[in-house]
Amino acid sequence: MTDETCEGCQKYTALREQAKQNGKYRAAADYELLRRRHPSHEDPGTAVRWGLPA
Repeated sequence: MTDETCEGCQKYTALREQAKQNGKYRAAADYELLRRRHPSHEDPGTAVRWGLPA
């Protein structure tokens, strides 16, 4: 899981929320994808590497 205190995670979360408030749902989804692809703060498992839920 990502660390909520990570600067990168916070940036993508803030951008996602801003896009949602502006009605730009595609951009919000893109920011969420970037947040999820942000380097993990722990060793990812096989499922995570393939983009599957842990």
